[in-house]
Amino acid sequence: MSAKQATSPPPDYIYDCVVVGSGHAGSCAALAAHDAGCKRVLIVDKCPPEWVGGNGYFTAGAHRTVHGGLDDLLPLVTNVAPDAAQSIDLAPYTADAFTHDIMRLGAGRSDPRIVQAVVDGSRDAVGWLRERVRVPFILPFHRQAYLVDGRQVFWGGLSLSVEDGGKGLIAAHRAALEAAGIETWFEAPATELVVDGESKSIAGLVVSRHGEPVSLRAPAVVLACGGFEANRALRAQYLGPEWDRAKVR
Repeated sequence: MSAKQATSPPPDYIYDCVVVGSGHAGSCAALAAHDAGCKRVLIVDKCPPEWVGGNGYFTAGAHRTVHGGLDDLLPLVTNVAPDAAQSIDLAPYTADAFTHDIMRLGAGRSDPRIVQAVVDGSRDAVGWLRERVRVPFILPFHRQAYLVDGRQVFWGGLSLSVEDGGKGLIAAHRAALEAAGIETWFEAPATELVVDGESKSIAGLVVSRHGEPVSLRAPAVVLACGGFEANRALRAQYLGPEWDRAKVR
């Protein structure tokens, strides 16, 4: 994606925030921008409407978060009856454990500041997803628990999933975005970032819509469009030579 100098687009193309990508991250960013006071928020995505949701649509909807154990997670989930909770063992997942898991999986190369931000904000994030987006979280008995002496015993730190997996996650996002009046332009790939000539700050975005370039003015542009996992060369370089054979959307 290249950059061009800012010009004045028509009034209909002036926004407070433009988000590139309709997946989990982009949907969160758009709704958060709306709730923070952005009156005109737009999502753009190169995919057609039937492919909305990015890679999040194809996941199990699993979320990792710091938590204080079963009692801390019960208010978030929809699949545990009060009497069933008495036979579940789910230990707390601490900030230290979460941090250790990230650093272990990243071979110690993860940025400590970003890791701390992710870990420290994880519980608030899933709480916001449940309350604001109405994500139907569940305890993943089928993936993260064993039946031991009549009790469901959970292991690991991946203690939340979503009813109907990624489909349920994206469906919740789409409902919340529609209720907030946030529009999505499909089949509108971003082609250029717009840069203010004086301040050199990002001032908007150019997208291709109906085969024509459209300049969008916005003081905030969020790039939530992924890309790494779809690049065979980058996968092979950073994940290993066999990863260039992986099938991704």
